[in-house]
Amino acid sequence: MGRTIVTGSPDASRPPESGHRETLSQPRPPTAIREDVVLDGYTSLRVGGPARFFAEPTAVDGVSDAVAWAGEARLSVAVLGAGTNTVFDDGGYSGLVLSTRGLRGARFGGTRIVAAAGEPLSRLVWAACERGFSGLEWACGIPGTIGGAVAMNAGAGGRDIAAVLVSADVLSSGKRVTVSADSLGFGYRTSSLLAGDLRGVVVEATFALRRDDPRACLDRARSSIAERLSRLPVGASAGCVFRNPDTGPTAGELLDCAGCKGLRVGRAVVSTRHANVIINEGVGNARDVLELIDRMKSRVLDAFGVELREEVVIHR
Repeated sequence: MGRTIVTGSPDASRPPESGHRETLSQPRPPTAIREDVVLDGYTSLRVGGPARFFAEPTAVDGVSDAVAWAGEARLSVAVLGAGTNTVFDDGGYSGLVLSTRGLRGARFGGTRIVAAAGEPLSRLVWAACERGFSGLEWACGIPGTIGGAVAMNAGAGGRDIAAVLVSADVLSSGKRVTVSADSLGFGYRTSSLLAGDLRGVVVEATFALRRDDPRACLDRARSSIAERLSRLPVGASAGCVFRNPDTGPTAGELLDCAGCKGLRVGRAVVSTRHANVIINEGVGNARDVLELIDRMKSRVLDAFGVELREEVVIHR
């Protein structure tokens, strides 16, 4: 999945590699940063061309080093968790893709949980339920990591992360700062982090829950999983493609009425079970997925005059 960049002096007797993009003014990357890593293995939709640079640190210092280097090299940074809500196009990404899924661990105490950004959301919820921490059962079965859940204000069944988040530790401008939930600009499936108003990388999050009988917590978690499985299709997907409009029918209802179920472009097809979900039957075919997203959006606009907004994060 790419090659590690070495930082030794180049051999002047060898010709430059074809397509070599380093300039004399660009600082050399740390050895932990790899080059030309194909991203289809890092997204749930199985799409995405090569990232020019890719890092997957296992500690906050590694995140800081990677971001600092990207800043010196004047490269854009795309933060990637589990890749369950992200689409990279076939051309890949010209900057640094920073995966936070190597940041793991959680601490439980009193009624609070402190979790690292790369901790899987469902795993954390299940661990909380086993210990009698209640308030996140609705999130059991939702794919993704803690960092991604905070950035997009993940939610289900009328509940969301914002309601239980106390604060997030964000690496911003080379410093680790604690940002309160009230200062994160949360909205429906968005935050100031996702909107770009706050530039930084979530490295840890603190949640305030309540204590309850572990068996009751686990029962509610199982119900959440069963409900999710009953309505969402199985296959390579990124979940719901579009956000629900502020008023009126849901995105899924609009897409269904616009005849999107079963709509296909190449190996990408709209689920016949849920009109707001794309199932990808191929690998590395972002062109199919992106064209299908555009067609779904156009059908709803033509039929109802409603312009849907993507819930998935697209890097074109």
